[in-house]
Amino acid sequence: MRVADVARECGLHVNTVREPLDVLLELGLVERERMPVAGRGRPAWGYVSRALSGPASSVEMLRHMARSTIAWMRATAADPMAAGRDLGHHLGDDALATAKVPDHDVGEISPGFELAAHMTKIRVFLTAFGLAAEPHPEIPTALVLRDCPFADPAAPDPVAFAIRQGMVERVVERTARGLAAPTFRDGDDPWVTEVVLVPTGPGRIRRPAS
Repeated sequence: MRVADVARECGLHVNTVREPLDVLLELGLVERERMPVAGRGRPAWGYVSRALSGPASSVEMLRHMARSTIAWMRATAADPMAAGRDLGHHLGDDALATAKVPDHDVGEISPGFELAAHMTKIRVFLTAFGLAAEPHPEIPTALVLRDCPFADPAAPDPVAFAIRQGMVERVVERTARGLAAPTFRDGDDPWVTEVVLVPTGPGRIRRPAS
């Protein structure tokens, strides 16, 4: 599929989907190849999924690792839910590093920075890592998460959702520049949660740009 095809399927602008495609390319989950020439101009790049299916797929291996990790946490941690959130923080750090997200604590906050506009980047990033983030239908500074790659569909464990929460907390902490903190609104469906970013202050400036 071309970038334009992916954008059309997702209902997003082509510039919005380029970043998650680059992440998937970096992770080896997709490959990029030249498409056949159609008309004038240079051939476009196409993206092809290279993820395995079945027990050896990356999805199933992740679920296997998550089940084993959660079982170990329940057997050894005094507070498995807190341990899950802490693990999620580490996963958030690793995801940001893997995606080569710039350090948001460097330099001054742009005068035109708007948290609502920044939500699109956060949403696309979280979706690239399997959280199926969607825009909130009513709140511009909120998301709806509809999946959790750490949970077993057959028997979802609350610790898996705590890991997801910790990951989101860390991603927001590292990218929102101290302008907001996430709150989580859970409903009857444990897979679905609303993440609302609540303003916390004027933002932080820790280090000058080098």
